[in-house]
Amino acid sequence: MEALRIFNYPYQAIEEAVVNAFYHRDYMSFEPVTIEIEPDCINIMNFPGIDRSISEKTIAEGKRFVSRYYRNRRLGEFLKELDLSEGYFSGIPTIQEELEKNGSPRAEFFTDEDRRAMRIRIPIHPAFLEADGEVLLPDSYEKATKKSSKKKIEQYEKILKLLNDGEWHKTAEIADNLGLKDTRTKELLKELIALDKLIDNGKTKGKLYRLK
Repeated sequence: MEALRIFNYPYQAIEEAVVNAFYHRDYMSFEPVTIEIEPDCINIMNFPGIDRSISEKTIAEGKRFVSRYYRNRRLGEFLKELDLSEGYFSGIPTIQEELEKNGSPRAEFFTDEDRRAMRIRIPIHPAFLEADGEVLLPDSYEKATKKSSKKKIEQYEKILKLLNDGEWHKTAEIADNLGLKDTRTKELLKELIALDKLIDNGKTKGKLYRLK
């Protein structure tokens, strides 16, 4: 069996865009980095804009911005140590590559003539939009279960019954209770989070789940 997996926004593209904004902002200015989540896109803005050595044509193409002027060199070294940045002007290509792999439209970059600010617009994947351009909201739990197999509904109900105590539970514990592998259990848990039935503690390692 095969599955086509897409995301409204690929994580790596968002991470790269946010890191870039903090890397290239002017820390002598009190203007903060802003992240605006719109129904059809995410806008990330930092001050000031791109160095004037990069042409407007290059910015509009949104491929690779190469400048010999490093605004925050020490910060860049620190981000490399945290594996949040690679350097070598790879940020923009990484964003575009991750969006392309996800089947998303390319990111767009905007600045003004005075290069006072820099904004990157990351569009949502078209699959998350209705035909008329409205945002496609997740199905309700009741609506989703009508479309699901009897086996999946039973797995959902087992998870909800186990987590009915209001406590946090580990993936391994839930998987053991269901008699499933961790990978399959994680998929079910993600689906229940999307259906607004569960919440997690947000951690990558040692993630815990409970009823919302």
